[in-house]
Amino acid sequence: MNKKLFMLSLGLGLFLIGCQSDVNTENPEEINEFQESNKEVKHDVNKWHVPEGEGFTANGFKLHQAGYFQGALADCDTYAHYEGGDNLIVVEDDPQSYHGEVNVKNISVNDQLNICGTVRVNNNVKVNYRGIFNLGGELFNEGDLRINYGGHLVVEGNVVIKGDLELNKGALVKFIGDNSSIEVLGKTRIHKDVTIEGNFKDISNKIN
Repeated sequence: MNKKLFMLSLGLGLFLIGCQSDVNTENPEEINEFQESNKEVKHDVNKWHVPEGEGFTANGFKLHQAGYFQGALADCDTYAHYEGGDNLIVVEDDPQSYHGEVNVKNISVNDQLNICGTVRVNNNVKVNYRGIFNLGGELFNEGDLRINYGGHLVVEGNVVIKGDLELNKGALVKFIGDNSSIEVLGKTRIHKDVTIEGNFKDISNKIN
C-alpha cells in the first residue's frame, strides 16, 4: 500500500514539474513578438504612391509624407482611394478627393476635384466652368486636356499630355512650388485671355 502511494506521489510530482516547465518557456516577450509579427499589414493612408519625385523608396515607389503638399491638398492624407468607374465625373455641388493611383478613361470636372498621387487618363480631361482640378503628383494624359471658361487647373507636380492642350477664354492654370512641369506632345491652343501663374518648367516649349 505504501509502495503504491509512493509511486502515485512521484508521478504527480513529475507532472507538476512538467507543467511548470511549460509555463516558464512561454516567455511573455516572445508571445508579444509573435503576435506583432502576425498582425495584418495595412496600407498607410498618410502616404501616397508615385513612380517619380522626391521622398523615400519603398517597393519601387516613391512615398510622400503627409503635409508634403500645399493649398487644397494639404490634407490629402485623409483622402480615400478612387474606386469608381472608367469615367471620373465630378458634378456640381459634389466635390471629390482621392489619393493614390487613379486610372480612368476620362475626367470631367464641374466642381472641385482634388487628387494627390498618380493619375493616368486614357482619353481626355475636361475642366468646365466653376470646375477646379487640384493635382498633386503626376498626370499622364493620353488624349487631350481642355480647360473651358471659368475652369481652373492647379498643379503641384508634373503633367504630360500626349494629345492637345486647349485653354479657352477665362481659363486659369496655376503651378505651385518650384519643381512643377508640363509637357505637351500635341498642339496647344491658348486664348489670349488665359491666366497662367506660378513657376514651372515648360518641357515642350509650347506654353511660354
